[in-house]
Amino acid sequence: MAQSTTHVCTNCNAPVPNNMSFCPNCGTPASAGNSNHASYAPTQKAPPPYTAYPPQAPPAYQPTPTQQYQPPLQSSQPPPAYARPQKKSSRGILKVGMILLILLILLGAGGFFAFRYVSGRSGNTTTAGVNSEVTPTQAPLTTTPINATVNYASVNITIINAQQATSFADDTSTPPQGVVRLNLHAVQSDAGNVYFASAPSFAYPECFTLLLPGGNKVSMASGGYKDLSGPAQKGDQTTWIDFPASSNLQVNQMILQIGKDTEEQIQVPLTGHADLSQYQPKQSNPNLRVQFGSMFWTLKTVTLKLSDSGTQVDKGKRFLVLTFSLDNPGTEGLNAFPPDYIRLQYG
Repeated sequence: MAQSTTHVCTNCNAPVPNNMSFCPNCGTPASAGNSNHASYAPTQKAPPPYTAYPPQAPPAYQPTPTQQYQPPLQSSQPPPAYARPQKKSSRGILKVGMILLILLILLGAGGFFAFRYVSGRSGNTTTAGVNSEVTPTQAPLTTTPINATVNYASVNITIINAQQATSFADDTSTPPQGVVRLNLHAVQSDAGNVYFASAPSFAYPECFTLLLPGGNKVSMASGGYKDLSGPAQKGDQTTWIDFPASSNLQVNQMILQIGKDTEEQIQVPLTGHADLSQYQPKQSNPNLRVQFGSMFWTLKTVTLKLSDSGTQVDKGKRFLVLTFSLDNPGTEGLNAFPPDYIRLQYG
C-alpha cells in the first residue's frame, strides 16, 4: 500500500501534501514548509490534525466573502447607475423644450407686431395715395364771380364767387342732385368797439339759406361747410358753404338769404351786379351843439344800421347810433352814466 507524506503549513498549520505547491487552506507556497521534515506523517493519520482545525476555517477563508460579495454588487449596482442618468436626461430635455417654447413665443409675438406695423404703414401709404388721387379728380365746375359785400351781425361778409358742380372733392357728403358752393371772406367790423365785450358768433347753417328759382328755399348741405361759425371779435376768415342744388339750375337766378327768421334778413342775388345799397348803413352829420349843465355837447353823426356790437337787429327795426363830442369850459365835473340822462324821442 502506497503512502503519501505531508507537512504542516507554516501559516495556518494545516497539513499540506508533499505533491502540492501551495497550501490548500490559505494558499501559502508549500516550499516554506519543506524545511520542516520532522512533520511527515502517514496519510491515515492526517485527518485528525486536519479535523482539529475547522474552528480556524472562518479566519483562514477571508478571501471567500470577497468572492461571494461581488455578485450582489453586480446585481444591485446597475439599477441606480442607469436610473440617475435617465432622470438627468429627462430634466435636461424638459429644460431645452421650455427654452425652445419661450423662444418660439417671443419670435411669434415679434413677428406679429412687425406684421401689424408694416401693414399699418402700408395702409397709411395706400390711404395717402388714395387721398392724393382724389384731389385731382375734381368734377367739372362752373364759377360765377359775385364780389358782393354786406354786413351781418357786425361782420363784413364778401361773397367772392359761386361754384356749381356735381360734387366737390373736399365735401364730407355730396347731395345726389349737385352742389352750389359759395366762397366767402368774413371780417369782424366791430372789433374796436369798447362796448363790444363778447361777440356772439353766428352759425352758418342757422343763418344762411339759398332761394332757388321759383322761390324754393334750401338749407345748407349736411356737413357742407369749412367753418361752422363766423369770425368772433377781431376775427378774419376765408371759408366756403355748400347748398344742394341741381346742376341744371342757373346760379344767376339764385338768391342768398342771410339772417334768422326773427332778425332783419339780407337777400343777395347771385348775379354778380346786385344792388345792395338798402342794406348799407345810413349816416348824417348834424353837428348840432347843445349845452347841458356846464358842458357843451355836439352831435357829430347819426347812423342807421342793421347790426351793432355783434348783434343783428330784430325784424322791422334799425339801430340808431349817435356820436357826440363834449366840451367842458368850466371847472365843474360831471360824473354820470349816459343812459341816466339821455333819452330818444321820436314821432
